[in-house]
Amino acid sequence: MRFRVAGLTLVFVLALVIPTTASAFTSVPAFRSALQRRINHFRAEYGRGPVHLSLRLERAAQAHSNDMAVHRDFSHSSSSGTSWAVRIRYWGYRGSWIGENLAVGNVTAKKVMSMWKASPPHRANLLNGHFKAIGIGAHSGKYAGYAAYYITSDFGG
Repeated sequence: MRFRVAGLTLVFVLALVIPTTASAFTSVPAFRSALQRRINHFRAEYGRGPVHLSLRLERAAQAHSNDMAVHRDFSHSSSSGTSWAVRIRYWGYRGSWIGENLAVGNVTAKKVMSMWKASPPHRANLLNGHFKAIGIGAHSGKYAGYAAYYITSDFGG
């Protein structure tokens, strides 16, 4: 099956933020919901339709966030070397368009969006009109010696 890969392959933003005393978010479901709302609000500002939750993309994103946190590795490739595109397909997503954004640090949904909007490849994924679905993964861990959240957003269409 032939598919189009939009956006990132090896480009990502290192979003390490010095930890604050407050926790970045209270729960993974609350963070997912807040980030999806912010993404859809941003898309609406540019005349793009909303992205809706895809359980397959969410499973792919969550598995990758878990893997990065366990291995303290920030990369689009898994700890076994699997690419992000292969990982998304492994979890059963079959849409023609796929993309991925990552972030790491003691971040809020607002901070993640701020970083992604400032990065041309991440911004392109956020505004890609082909994307209709999203899965968001988040897992706490340590990165560069600091408490951090590993965030994965997988897009599809």
